[in-house]
Amino acid sequence: MAIYIQPAAAAGFASLLGRIRAGVGDTLDLPEGQINIGGNGKGYLLPPAASWDPLAPINNDGTVSALTLGNNWYIYAVADPSGIARWLASLNATYPDGYHDGNSRKVGGCHIGRIRGVANRYDNAYVPVVGIVPNSCWDLQHRSKADPTGMAEVIPGALWADIYLNSEGPGTWPENIPVSAYGQMPIRDDIYSRSDFHQLARNAGKRLPTVEEWLVLAEGAPQGADGNNDTAWSRTTNTGPTTTGTVAKSVSQLNLVDTVGNLREWIDSHYDYGYSTTGYWLASAVNVGKDAAIPRGQLYSYASGASGTPGWRAWVGGGSWDGGARCGSRCLSSDAYPWHAIGGVGLRCVSDAL
Repeated sequence: MAIYIQPAAAAGFASLLGRIRAGVGDTLDLPEGQINIGGNGKGYLLPPAASWDPLAPINNDGTVSALTLGNNWYIYAVADPSGIARWLASLNATYPDGYHDGNSRKVGGCHIGRIRGVANRYDNAYVPVVGIVPNSCWDLQHRSKADPTGMAEVIPGALWADIYLNSEGPGTWPENIPVSAYGQMPIRDDIYSRSDFHQLARNAGKRLPTVEEWLVLAEGAPQGADGNNDTAWSRTTNTGPTTTGTVAKSVSQLNLVDTVGNLREWIDSHYDYGYSTTGYWLASAVNVGKDAAIPRGQLYSYASGASGTPGWRAWVGGGSWDGGARCGSRCLSSDAYPWHAIGGVGLRCVSDAL
């Protein structure tokens, strides 16, 4: 007897004709497709939906009730006896209220954040609106390799970046996972050294941006000012960083937050300054940060004597909390010490596209 298998009947199958996109107003445009929900033999059709409103009671599980700044919405396909799955929005990252992993499947999501866009780039009078961040919309086929929650696409088809400076997430060192979230105190190089940041990025399945990538994601954010925090957390009398998203106008044209001021951002571009023609083995640049008490070798670098400062340097971008008008989307400093742990540098990760 011949057995005919429809694609969606195969466990794990998902195929979308197009991608989830921001629609008119605070709605989503959803593609049609086929999807498996719950294992072999449980295939469903997915209907297309234009201007689909996640706030409509019929379209969510009761957890989505407002455009709340900082929320992440998840879009699910839920099983239906008709064989045509229903779309359902939820704040839950596992499965919607009233469902389980046997009758629902996460298909995509988006972030509710502040939107500047290219039309309002560098406009220091413009207050970004709160809504579905268009370039945060993702689905099973169009997303970052890492968890796309709290991320936005900054190079189409190639690169995603964290919307916010990273803050502490689940777990403990050396396996804690940083997160991109609104209203949180960002991680900085105080209990960590800057040379610990690669480990945090790795834990999230992400990486550090290069100089050129950082310039892309920061573009369009207004410059800071010496005397106020209107466009960035950068007033020269500030005494420390603030929580992510405190300054409403501090948003780039790609809708990333705090790319100017607050904390300088660690960038994956290293070089050796070369103080002299003689290299030295130095422990001072290694015995720092979270694992400072653990022997981890020594750094060989050109320095001004065996007890001098290593010539190892890296780039940081954006400017500091008290950098004033020096803070901006083209603000770069090339003299950052990778082993320092003095509290002025934060972390924003990127991920290649799937």
